[in-house]
Amino acid sequence: MNSKKLIPLALTAALSMLGGIQSASAGVSLFKDYAYGTPIEKYTQSAGYYDCSNSEYKGRCTDNFNFVGEKFTAALFFREDKLVMVALIAPYKQSLYPKVSDALAKNFNIISMENEKSFIDMVTLRNTAKDQDDYVKQFVAFESAALAAGDLTYTYLEVPDIVGYADVDALMGASQEDVRRAAVRVFRDEDSASVVVRFELPNVSVPHTVESF
Repeated sequence: MNSKKLIPLALTAALSMLGGIQSASAGVSLFKDYAYGTPIEKYTQSAGYYDCSNSEYKGRCTDNFNFVGEKFTAALFFREDKLVMVALIAPYKQSLYPKVSDALAKNFNIISMENEKSFIDMVTLRNTAKDQDDYVKQFVAFESAALAAGDLTYTYLEVPDIVGYADVDALMGASQEDVRRAAVRVFRDEDSASVVVRFELPNVSVPHTVESF
């Protein structure tokens, strides 16, 4: 897997909202034992990592990372030489997204779907849909159109429920500083198709439970 090529794919719409490292959030789990704010020096070649930086971002990658029973490249991204985001990258196959979605559903709720041209606020839709059938109908219609276009990002937030909030912005504003966001991007071009799973702290200081999956 070409990590240099996949760095921009993994970073799309991810780091623009991340400012400097906030010490209050240091040590919070981004994903499994990858903690926000960990120094880049920890991820050495002897520990199985290689440099996958590009001209814009520092990155460290490791291959054959196991998640939901599949092998991913784990890409770690740094700001000020401190870990700020983890991305898992794998070739697309039809069975992969359902596995990832089922794993995330244990702790996360879906809050939006988007691509370069369209966005749907699932928090708003939950409040405005006539019933569950209407919600599912609109969900599937957006999803199908975006997948047909070859680019779709599902965004999840680690909150127990999204009911009672007007939209994504209201939900984010009411969430704790260290709330985790997971984004799953399904992307296809002329050469290949990929799935990228990102974990980040959009509000960037209680530890999260380490995943069992």
